[in-house]
Amino acid sequence: MSSPTYTVSLWFRRILVPVDGSENSMRALELATDFSLRYGSKVTVIHVCNTCEEAEHIKKKVEERIGDKIDYDFKIIKMSNDSSVPNEILKVINEDTFDAVIMGSRGTSVNSDINIGSTVLSVAANASITVIIVR
Repeated sequence: MSSPTYTVSLWFRRILVPVDGSENSMRALELATDFSLRYGSKVTVIHVCNTCEEAEHIKKKVEERIGDKIDYDFKIIKMSNDSSVPNEILKVINEDTFDAVIMGSRGTSVNSDINIGSTVLSVAANASITVIIVR
């Protein structure tokens, strides 16, 4: 048996985690935290919002979930009226050098029958980097 290699650490040096406060996005955050602890990945957490009234609440949820396990960046992205959440996430991906995005499969929508949300579908279909979808 050969010794383990850490090629994965090169694939996931910088990880973007969009959060909306849903349990799925928090699980995605936990996976990114695990990657950071195991492979030294740098994690950037973003919250995209219109009015951003809930942004401080989301930031507290992130702080509670991560604690002091890892160092991470938290950014609030205020979107314009003519944009959308997927467009803003894709803009962040294209403006910076991320290796992967880890997202929850669905957000805080009311319809619990949906297995995968429109935001994650749009990002997965249009992102130029690896997208990991967490259920």
